[in-house]
Amino acid sequence: MNEYNIVSSIPSCVWTNGVAINDRIDSMYYRSSSIKDYQKIKKFSKIRRVSNYFDVSKLSGFEYTDYFTEESLKSGTVIALTSQNVMENQINFDNIIKIPFEIHNSLERSKIYPNDILLSYTGQYRRACTAPQNIELHLGPNICRLRSTKLIDVHYVSTFLNCRYGQSSLDREKTMSAQPTVNMSRIRDILLPIPSSEIQKYIGDKVRKAEELREEAKRLIKEAEEILYSQLKQEQYLEKQKSIVNKYIWLSDKEVDTRIDSQYYKPNYILYKHILNKNGIKTKKIKDVVKDIRTGTTPQSNYITKDEKRIKFLRVNNLGYCMLEKDDMLYVNDKYDEKKLKIIPKGDILVSIAGTLGRSSVVDMDNCTTNQNIAALTLKNINFIKPYYLSLYLNSYFGYLSLDTISTQATVKYINNELLGEIEIPLIDIDIQLIIEEKIARYKNKINKSKQLIQEAKQDVEDLIEGNFDMSKIKVNN
Repeated sequence: MNEYNIVSSIPSCVWTNGVAINDRIDSMYYRSSSIKDYQKIKKFSKIRRVSNYFDVSKLSGFEYTDYFTEESLKSGTVIALTSQNVMENQINFDNIIKIPFEIHNSLERSKIYPNDILLSYTGQYRRACTAPQNIELHLGPNICRLRSTKLIDVHYVSTFLNCRYGQSSLDREKTMSAQPTVNMSRIRDILLPIPSSEIQKYIGDKVRKAEELREEAKRLIKEAEEILYSQLKQEQYLEKQKSIVNKYIWLSDKEVDTRIDSQYYKPNYILYKHILNKNGIKTKKIKDVVKDIRTGTTPQSNYITKDEKRIKFLRVNNLGYCMLEKDDMLYVNDKYDEKKLKIIPKGDILVSIAGTLGRSSVVDMDNCTTNQNIAALTLKNINFIKPYYLSLYLNSYFGYLSLDTISTQATVKYINNELLGEIEIPLIDIDIQLIIEEKIARYKNKINKSKQLIQEAKQDVEDLIEGNFDMSKIKVNN
């Protein structure tokens, strides 16, 4: 007798026998879409529970309250990852917290070891990645670790957890309190499809190659940054900065610009301009190197969709580091009057001008528009200033310093088009700009290839569960 019988998908209506009903009696647990995915996993030739292959553990409540104190976090040196750091098959090291090494060493149970699978289980839950080599890491709030106890390809398992069927399993097991949470016992009971070791390795290799590509991309963008900072005499700036002990600075009448608010005369910004002048580095205002500065508009929410349409609607979270993030794209539907939108041509530089200042990307696709928190810059002459050089500068510390200094502050920081036009851009040699452009082009290429490999790996797992996996790919790979 079947555990579940799906009567209707829309609306969801499922008959279930007494054996299937365990301690969960809420209807969300028995949605038709979840049951369909569960049944497909159960039909796989070999399935085991997570607990058969992994030890699952998290940071305990007393560990967090006793050791993750404000004082400890101030003096921390070892990264403790939280749910916002765990991304799909990778770790985001922005906005990290750190704990002292002594605490990391003493809390053995919540240490992270290489090849542990990290899974966010509450808040921003359902994302999994594999812990890298050669870095000390610790569990922070809202993530758990799966440590293998039997031979299995952990990159294959993390990909399963990130694919449609893993996400469906985790979503089904969540419980609702203040925020969605999957507790440890339910994670241990999730079913894993276990294919042959050859298939596991084939899928895992794609994820490992994606990791390699991301590391190469990090190296390239770091090299581009080092060239930029060398040109802007960062070492001189940092040396002089040590001597700034006060939060104020005396200026002569000649040095006072059109702005009289103290925000505009921060010591760090004054020092930066002084270093440029001392080294004869010329600058041009943005308004003098661009044809146009324009911001977009936000259509009403009923005109915005996740379904792919012709016109992409870019928000600040789509502005990556010198490249657009396309994973969470929204679109303007066909009912909206296209004449009201400002379509941005390829090659324009986008920069965030409200709230989160300084994110900058170059447009590399057709039919894009933005909201009012993003300004689009169209260069007059790309043989004078290169788009990716300008984008890198705006993303840099000195670019942010310039944007932050010139912004006005109400509830949130904001820069209007006129103020943005006043920002000065250092004019470095065009040949050096070309070297920066070439490194960023390679950086983008490797990031895009790594994302493609992750998507292919997820699709492979889904094909495997659905019985559509092409075994000839294994032979070709071998």
